[in-house]
Amino acid sequence: MKNVKNVMVIDDDEKICWAFKQFLEGEGYNPTIANSAEEGLRRIASEKPDVILLDVGLPGMSGLEALAEIKTHHPWVIVIIITAYDDVETTIEAMRLHAFDFVPKPIDLDVVKGVLDRAFRTQSVRSTLPVETDINSPTEQRGHRLVGKSEQMREIYKLIGVMASNATTVLIEGETGTGKDLVARAIHVGSERRDQPFVPVDCGALPDELLESELFGYEAGAFTGAKAQGKPGRFELADGGTIFLDEVANMSPALQVKLLRTLQTQEIERLGGTQTLQVDVRVIAATNQELGEMVKLGEFRADLYYRFKRISLHLPPLRERQEDIPLLVAHFLQLIQDELGKPIRGISEEGMKLIQNYAWPGNVRELENCLRSAATLSRSDVILPDDLPQEIHIGHSPTTPDSSQLETSLKSVLRGITKTAIAEGNQQLYDDVVALLDKALIELALDECLDNHSKTAELLGISRTTLIKKIKQHGDDK
Repeated sequence: MKNVKNVMVIDDDEKICWAFKQFLEGEGYNPTIANSAEEGLRRIASEKPDVILLDVGLPGMSGLEALAEIKTHHPWVIVIIITAYDDVETTIEAMRLHAFDFVPKPIDLDVVKGVLDRAFRTQSVRSTLPVETDINSPTEQRGHRLVGKSEQMREIYKLIGVMASNATTVLIEGETGTGKDLVARAIHVGSERRDQPFVPVDCGALPDELLESELFGYEAGAFTGAKAQGKPGRFELADGGTIFLDEVANMSPALQVKLLRTLQTQEIERLGGTQTLQVDVRVIAATNQELGEMVKLGEFRADLYYRFKRISLHLPPLRERQEDIPLLVAHFLQLIQDELGKPIRGISEEGMKLIQNYAWPGNVRELENCLRSAATLSRSDVILPDDLPQEIHIGHSPTTPDSSQLETSLKSVLRGITKTAIAEGNQQLYDDVVALLDKALIELALDECLDNHSKTAELLGISRTTLIKKIKQHGDDK
């Protein structure tokens, strides 16, 4: 491994150059001095600097112009800009041109040392990574797709193959962010309907009135604001293909009845219409809720649930398939560098350890967002631990609390109360304490989730509708 650390200083101030030379030699670096941007650019090929300290205010070619040239012809070189504290515009432009960092004037050598240490740590990580990928090269592997070689994912691939071979209704279950939409699309692409429309609908994003008109369409004058010519619904648009109903647990009972009829008859009626339209649509539904539990509570129709569950598939959370994380990281970094137009060589070993030790409550989607944030903020083509969000270092998500300990404690208390109630034959005691515990659990979950109803419902494993009912009920009990 290369031991010599070459640093080039490009500055027209001879005193600053002399001071940098003394400092760099004292710290064990091999310095090269250039007094203009033009001289520095000429000498890069021969001197092969790892890091360049580049002053912005140079005679002739400016530091920013030189930075653009360096990054075009020598993209592996790390460039640290020297600029004034209050020169905000220059600092922003330098970062846009992929400068690694900047050293403010007046120069503090301790700051310089810290920035250089980080720059050479980045170079050290680079040496352990594969050769840089050409972001302009075409590849069949681009785009969002299912990624993973774990045993759980191999089973998922088998089930997708089975489901693609027929046109039966499918239910995909799994936590938020596990990739239910990708599975639905994979089933469609693998089926005989692949050349027909794939129409996704987020049932949790629209109120019932709008969702009904989106699914089934409407005739002219069906309601205030309706288009004069009416509008076809998603079922009509998906005719011959597949409709993907995401988060079906959010549907109202009335809409569930209408959907069930459509599944049974393959017929629809537009809002405000009298004509029955025949459609040929395969339905793939998805949910992050426990529909079976909602059926028991009377919150979801049993007949619709069993219609959905003819074939079901459960997507495992990311924490249960950690061996897939490196593959997902490589996949997302490839996508992200395409989006940013910026080469991303990889992530340091320490950064990867942090990622693999994190619980990922938001699953694959959270991992992708984390990497996108880190890649955007990274000042080089390598992601270091400092680039990762704070919660990754802490090891848990501050907005998605773990309820396992709370659940265990409550079960223990409830078990004791049950024994006492049974022994005394006191049903009222049992009912009162269960209601009290239910109220306490909801209040605690709301507090932990900062009163976000969707996250609270997800944490408690109930639907958002059920949560709101319970909040109102406990409010009336006061």
